[in-house]
Amino acid sequence: MGRLENIYEGEWSTVSLTATALGLTVRERFERFKVEAMSELVLRLAGGLMVAGSTLLWLVLPLGAGADQLVSHSLLATLFTATGLVVYAYGTRGFRRQLSLDAKRGTLSLTKINMNDQGRVVRSIRLNEIESLFLRRPAGRAGFASLYVRVAGQDSPLLALTGSTAELERIHEDLCDVIQTSGTDVQQGAGQAAGRFSRGLLSA
Repeated sequence: MGRLENIYEGEWSTVSLTATALGLTVRERFERFKVEAMSELVLRLAGGLMVAGSTLLWLVLPLGAGADQLVSHSLLATLFTATGLVVYAYGTRGFRRQLSLDAKRGTLSLTKINMNDQGRVVRSIRLNEIESLFLRRPAGRAGFASLYVRVAGQDSPLLALTGSTAELERIHEDLCDVIQTSGTDVQQGAGQAAGRFSRGLLSA
């Protein structure tokens, strides 16, 4: 796949791009999200403490506790456990975005990644369902551009990545390159999508 055979680690400041045998994977760099990472850590600890606290409730239960006390402790312990699990799940939902192109299957996957690099797939899109990729540039010099995917039949585009304008423009070129050079590995519908990508970068 030409220049996509290399791993662009050193050249990128806001995103990282890795070529794979089936396409490419792009993710927002961890260094940009230190505050979000700290928030995730706090939420994880809070959730874990709540679950642990539900167990400790039984240790403070008096030996001669009656039925009413048992019921109240049981309900309180259940509440602590449920709340702790919800908080923990919310804390591990992910704060970085990742875009993965699988040219073999003809799919584009949007994923959220947490601080442990564990991902949750937000959306998997067939290439023949994609109407366009386009950039929304920052209003001023500061800030990051956003790369969106417009899917057929949906009014609102999907946010795929954020990063510097120059880097996201290169990402778009790489996506086009992979789709167009995938040849027979991409299904016919994906090939039609590649034709739409080849018309160039759209911006808003």
